[in-house]
Amino acid sequence: MNGIVLTLSTVLFLGCSAPYAFLDEEPPAEGTPVAETRRASYPGSETPQVERRVLVYPGGRVERHGVEHEWYPDGTLRSERSYDHGRPDGVWRSWYEGGAKRSEVDFGDRVHPAPMRFWHPGGEIAGEGQGIAGVKEGTWSYWNEEGAKLSEGSYFAGVRDGPWTFWYPGGVKRAEGSYAGGLRVGEWRLWDEEGNLVVRQASADLRAE
Repeated sequence: MNGIVLTLSTVLFLGCSAPYAFLDEEPPAEGTPVAETRRASYPGSETPQVERRVLVYPGGRVERHGVEHEWYPDGTLRSERSYDHGRPDGVWRSWYEGGAKRSEVDFGDRVHPAPMRFWHPGGEIAGEGQGIAGVKEGTWSYWNEEGAKLSEGSYFAGVRDGPWTFWYPGGVKRAEGSYAGGLRVGEWRLWDEEGNLVVRQASADLRAE
């Protein structure tokens, strides 16, 4: 089973140590905050690296609030995102160096599914689906740079859950089965590039990814 699954790396923005959603919320800060705009440039250069807006509360707590931008060393925009009192908000966008769009994630109301999209450097769609607060939810599809669909299936709370299908770039089905909580379950079937069924067995007998 090794190698049949296309994985799309989660796009992380500079300064974030976790994927889009921030599920652990701190208690509300007390007192009246002071709004600040903080900027930083690349070392030894006047080229801006990041600009973010924050609220500084009495006692020193800092809370992200407002639109943030980051740039590549050549001055092109790397990411644009916003926060509402420390929580991701609105539509987050990122670009490859050179200007091609890389990702677009709508945080919506953090309760209902909202669109998420990822692109290859050449501008072709790489992955598309929905998420809740930036975490994949529901049906997702992935394509290669030539536009061939490579996989399609469902997520629940950011992990594969439910039926999934994988294809070779030429369109021949490669594998089919189900996940539960990110683990393969039940019977899985694998085909060769000629369309011949080569494996049909319980998921427990398949080698782990």
